[in-house]
Amino acid sequence: MQVICSSCSRDINIPDNKVPQGQAFNLTCPGCKTKLRVDQHLKPPEPDPAEDTGPSLDTASMVVDEDFEDEDEEIEIYDEHDKIALILDRKNDELWTTALTELEYKLQRAKSPEHAVHKLKFNQYHVVVFHEKFGDTTLETSPLYEFIRDMSMDSRRKAFVALVGDKFKTLDNMEALAYSVNLVVNQKDMGELETILKKSIGENDMFYKVYRETMTALGKL
Repeated sequence: MQVICSSCSRDINIPDNKVPQGQAFNLTCPGCKTKLRVDQHLKPPEPDPAEDTGPSLDTASMVVDEDFEDEDEEIEIYDEHDKIALILDRKNDELWTTALTELEYKLQRAKSPEHAVHKLKFNQYHVVVFHEKFGDTTLETSPLYEFIRDMSMDSRRKAFVALVGDKFKTLDNMEALAYSVNLVVNQKDMGELETILKKSIGENDMFYKVYRETMTALGKL
């Protein structure tokens, strides 16, 4: 779907799989940051097939920014090269926000483990960080942890996953591997989070750079 911002007239392309079918939804213009509400019930008449230029639709009349409701979840629109992080750790939210913003990530959050799973199914995040007790669950009972553990290798290679808790040994690669994540962080070390992230994400990026180059040379990518 293509939406035209009512404030700056920017064309905003929304992937079809992110558009709630037949429902109104909210989004923020990536250009001027105006909050918009798109009501699909106000959809304009279909154009003459003889004048059809493609699947894009001029939806200017569907945008009603004055009706935006903060309690409704927004559809996030990002530029092609944006790095996106999903924060699932209420206890350390401020620390994650500071560290990831400094590393130039755009941030999202989820309301519950189930909500996080929904987001992970329909979005590719560059970084996912979660506390072992996110949503008042344990790792053994968390649908979020189960989903991350069972993700396909192709999806997992594209996401850096960090797990926080009281029992972990920070930067222990073997422990991280045992928990099917890229990084484990002990709660007492959260004050050094930015340094820890720079080191761990940098090493992960370098590893997969070499991996991709090797697989390409072997004709497997």
